[in-house]
Amino acid sequence: MDFLRRIPLAWCNLTHDRRRCLVCVAGVTFAVFLLFVELGFWNALLDSSSLVIDHLNGELVVVSKARESLAQRVTFPRQRLEQARMVEGVKDAYPLYLETLSAMWKNTENEDTLTPISYPIRVIAFDPTQPVFQIDGLSQYQTELVQPSNVLFDKRSKADYGRRGPGVDRELSGHQVHVVGTFTLGTDFTTDGNVIMSEVNYARLFPLPENPATTLSHVDLGVIQLRPGVAVREIQAALRQELPEDVEIYTRAEYARKEQRFWQRATPIGFIFQLGLVMGFIVGAVICYQIVSSDVSDQLAEFATLKAIGYHGWYLNLVVVQEALWLALLGFVPGLCFSLLFYWGLAEWNGLPMRLTFARAGFILALTIGMCVVSGMFAVRKVQTADPAEVF
Repeated sequence: MDFLRRIPLAWCNLTHDRRRCLVCVAGVTFAVFLLFVELGFWNALLDSSSLVIDHLNGELVVVSKARESLAQRVTFPRQRLEQARMVEGVKDAYPLYLETLSAMWKNTENEDTLTPISYPIRVIAFDPTQPVFQIDGLSQYQTELVQPSNVLFDKRSKADYGRRGPGVDRELSGHQVHVVGTFTLGTDFTTDGNVIMSEVNYARLFPLPENPATTLSHVDLGVIQLRPGVAVREIQAALRQELPEDVEIYTRAEYARKEQRFWQRATPIGFIFQLGLVMGFIVGAVICYQIVSSDVSDQLAEFATLKAIGYHGWYLNLVVVQEALWLALLGFVPGLCFSLLFYWGLAEWNGLPMRLTFARAGFILALTIGMCVVSGMFAVRKVQTADPAEVF
């Protein structure tokens, strides 16, 4: 071990041919980048599915028990919020409306076609004078939003929707609307753009066909704010006991996890991204094995010499594994840098929340070290089976 500490044999083996070393590091960098891309898409699916939930301004969320996902249109009676306000510890309960099925945004500035194209868009509606939704700068548009036809437009919507600045006039589901300002939310895998409007304008633009006068009496989400100092779990249990069984009460974090589980387990795209991450690891491991195995083969005579002069097998194994570790660390850093650039570009292009946290970067580092070490352990077999007499 003293000899190993004095002479970094693994490092010397890896760097003695700098051109070859760069090629090896480039191969691992590609494997790391592949892992980051697969993990990025996977996390973008989960993060984007709960974007609306994350911006709700309340501790608890009321939702219809029959609703499996935000993408579905399953409502509950607004009366449930009136009942929730009667529970001790509840400060207030606010309705929030979502429309994705019949909301079509017509971009009249599309110069590529003679006829303007309509694109599906998600409409988020509530009373702008109430603290329902947490968006920076939303409070400054309270007066404008209560006016007929005024809306806010998500500036992270895709470019197909046209210009995102204030002062733009568009057509939303056959009605003229005026964009008075913008906000920042983001897209998901079912929605390419977002619009915020008042609940009054929502009732005018998207009335219930069977009874337009009752449009606002059917709520998509209920946002419940609690009084300071109360126990969230106790109020949640009290609400579940007092309200009818047609609704369910979640904490905001619970409902976000429920939405993410739906996309993770109940949709094909969730399975595809899971499979992609596994395949990325396998492909990366194969690349690392080819690199380490090729390097060991080229230096088999040197390893045989060490074996002939009495070095134990564990030492040779350690040298190979150390070389794999060095490859993992050297390849991870440029792979991380390329991934950050890719995440930024993709988020700017399509509005998906491509977030790279320290925990996620650490997870990829662990996967990188794991696949390189496993590859090194497989490559060690060539060293163990090398016979000095046959080599020379």
